[in-house]
Amino acid sequence: MRRLHVLLLSDGLDGHVNQARGLVAWLSERYAIECVEVDVRLRFRAIARLSFPSLLRNVRWASGLIVGLYKSFKAPLPRSQLIVSAGGNTSFLNVALGRKWRVPNVFLGSKRRLRSDDFAAHLTLEPTGEPNNIVMMLAPTLVNPEDLRQKGRDLRLALNLSADEKLNMLAVGGDGAGYQYDSKAVQQLAQLLIWEHERTGKRWLLTTSRRTGADLEKQLRQSIPPTILADSVWWSENPRKAMSAYLGAADQVFITADSMSMIAEAIASEKPSVVLVPERACPTERYQEALDKFFNAKLAVKSDLIDPRPCSISPVHLRDIKDHFLCELEQLLPVLADYRVSGT
Repeated sequence: MRRLHVLLLSDGLDGHVNQARGLVAWLSERYAIECVEVDVRLRFRAIARLSFPSLLRNVRWASGLIVGLYKSFKAPLPRSQLIVSAGGNTSFLNVALGRKWRVPNVFLGSKRRLRSDDFAAHLTLEPTGEPNNIVMMLAPTLVNPEDLRQKGRDLRLALNLSADEKLNMLAVGGDGAGYQYDSKAVQQLAQLLIWEHERTGKRWLLTTSRRTGADLEKQLRQSIPPTILADSVWWSENPRKAMSAYLGAADQVFITADSMSMIAEAIASEKPSVVLVPERACPTERYQEALDKFFNAKLAVKSDLIDPRPCSISPVHLRDIKDHFLCELEQLLPVLADYRVSGT
C-alpha cells in the first residue's frame, strides 16, 4: 500500500498543535498516512510577521530565505509529500516549504496577512472569502469517542460506580475570551449543579482547570455539597487530567463558554453538550460567531447561568462531520484519493 508522508510543523502550543494532530488523526482513518512531527521556532517574530507575506508574494527566492530563518529541533527537515500545521508562527514556514518542495500544504487558523490560496487548503471556523478556504463545522481534535467510552468504563470501575448510574459532567474554565467569573457566577454554577441533581438524581463529575484560579475554585468547592459529586478535580490543589475519562463516563456534559477547545472536545465526544454562559460576557464577534454556529447546527445548546433551564439535546455523530469535511478536503487535495485505505 502506498503511504503518504506528512510533515507536521509544531509551534509547541497545545491549542495549536493538537488541532494539527487531530487533523492527521482524522486523515489516518481514511488514508494511508505516515506522519513526522517537528518542533520549529520563528526567529525575529515581529519583523517576520511584517515582511514575510510581502516576500513570499513578490520575491522568487524568498522560500529558501524564510526556511533558513526558522529554528528546527530536527535538522534537516524531512522532505514530505504533504505539510500540515496550525498557529500563525508556523504559517510562513508552511508556505515556504510547500513552494520549495512543490507539495500541497494545509494550514489551520488565522493566516497572519497571508492569503487562503497561499495554502492548498486553509481550514477555518469562519469563511475568509478567498479561494482554497474550507469552513469547518468543528475543528479537528484528538478525541476518539470509542477511546473515551473505554476510559469512562475504567473510571466507573475505579470509583465503584454501577454501570447504570447516570452522571453529569461539568468542566470549568475561567476568565478569558471575553467572559468573567465573579462570586455571583460561582454561586450560579453551584446552584445549577444542586438544581440538576435534585431534578434528575444525577451526580456530577467536576473538573476545574489551570485558568479557574484558586479563589474561584475555593468558593465553588465550598458551595457544592460533596454528596452530589461522584468525583472531582480541583486543579489548583491537586491537578489531574481527567477530561477524557469524565467525557467517557458522563451521560451529559456541561462546559463553561470561555474555552473553545473544551467545547470542541465535548462536542467531539458525541455526548449531549450544554455551554454555560455567565452574566459578565463580552466575547469577540469572531468567538461568538463560532459559538452560534455550534448552537444553530444543534451541536450544543446554550444555557445562561443567570436563568438555567432544562436542556434537551441529541448527541452528535462525529463520523458525519468528519466525512463531510474530508470530502471537501479531497476536492482541494485530489492527491489524497491515491492513498485511500481500502474499504473507506
